[in-house]
Amino acid sequence: MLTLDEFNAGGTSKNAIERRQRMVDLSDLFIQECGELLPPSSCRIRLVDATLIDMDSEEGQAKFQAMNKRALDEGYEGLMIKPIKEGYKCKRSHAWLKIKPFIEVTLKVVDLEEGTGKNEGLLGALVVEGEDDGKFFRLNVGSGLTDENREQIWANKDSVIGQLVEIRADAATQSQDADDVWSLRFPRFKTFRGFELGEKL
Repeated sequence: MLTLDEFNAGGTSKNAIERRQRMVDLSDLFIQECGELLPPSSCRIRLVDATLIDMDSEEGQAKFQAMNKRALDEGYEGLMIKPIKEGYKCKRSHAWLKIKPFIEVTLKVVDLEEGTGKNEGLLGALVVEGEDDGKFFRLNVGSGLTDENREQIWANKDSVIGQLVEIRADAATQSQDADDVWSLRFPRFKTFRGFELGEKL
């Protein structure tokens, strides 16, 4: 919570605990002032749960892992981590972190797609498929490739077909076109696997 002056100034030096306490105080005041007019359930500002964790301790790490797992199990994307001693800026910053899980799968290159725009005449995406963790995947992977990757792979198309690649993604998603085919959310090329075709190390 920011005051109007703080918002217009682009932020505040007050830390996360001080800003949260403002909401607690306002919630208590709101309940007192409207309690005689409305039922108690209507007289609240609902605060999002917050927990202080020492991320430098083993106990804190274990507590965070348990909380994050619970959030994921309940269908949320993950937890937000905020530093308690920093102020707030009305713009993107590295102070707040959204902790999301990622998965890694290894799939075989079955085809290559040429790029467009600045990548015309270079690799646009790897077409990959295969089974990993009991699921059959088929998808295109264009993110995570450097300009050098795109140039070298496109110049050696035949040697790349059949190679295994490791792909990092946010989650596995079931294809809308086929029940037995899976894709990946935000797939990113990580590296090639093995030294020979089909070799998985």
